[in-house]
Amino acid sequence: LMEQNNEYFVISEENGILVLTMQAPGNNLMTDEFFRQYEELMTEISKKKKLKGLIIKGSARHFSVGADVGSLAERSSTESETMNGDYDFSQGHVKQKKLVTFLHDLPYPVVSVISGFCIGSGSEIAVNSHIRICEPTARVGQPESTFGILPALGGIARSVEICGLSKAIQLVFTGELIPAQEAYEIGWADIMADKKQGLKKAIDLIEWISANVSEYKPSETECYISEFLKNEGDIDL
Repeated sequence: LMEQNNEYFVISEENGILVLTMQAPGNNLMTDEFFRQYEELMTEISKKKKLKGLIIKGSARHFSVGADVGSLAERSSTESETMNGDYDFSQGHVKQKKLVTFLHDLPYPVVSVISGFCIGSGSEIAVNSHIRICEPTARVGQPESTFGILPALGGIARSVEICGLSKAIQLVFTGELIPAQEAYEIGWADIMADKKQGLKKAIDLIEWISANVSEYKPSETECYISEFLKNEGDIDL
């Protein structure tokens, strides 16, 4: 058993499964300090070998309300002054994007367990995970367009990958928040769990994959989930 805490996160390991719990102020508002501490933890996680999986969740009612829009707008205007060309990106943005898209490249299952709000940059953590498990209270979306910006941490490409182009465009350009059941119906959520049962479901799924899959491949997750749910008796054979 390994446990490590900082102000915004708790990370524990049991039986080869890491659980990363976000506990930042303001329902996991993703401020500069949030990303600083997140980077420290991701650096540690990237060094760990032989894990069965990683679970990401919120500590209370919400997964994450996303980035601090005020500081985002302020940073965008400051950084735009230092950019050289139309296709230039700030170093801060490039680094942040790598920290989120890196989740998708991990060689074991990365599962986001979602209750309450999972929006904006919080939603980008979820879509860069391999698997999303929603509890009934989940509300998900990419409301960036309503503030005149776009999801830029891999959210657009991953949304297209998991929901298809037309649904992804609808989510990104309307900025609407959708309930858990709708997220499941459009393919954004992979599994629906009962209230407060998401973590247990994620652990069971990772244990099942570990026991039944010799080499984990993110591209095969639909197959793994389908077999796991059959095994659980959650769907008709």
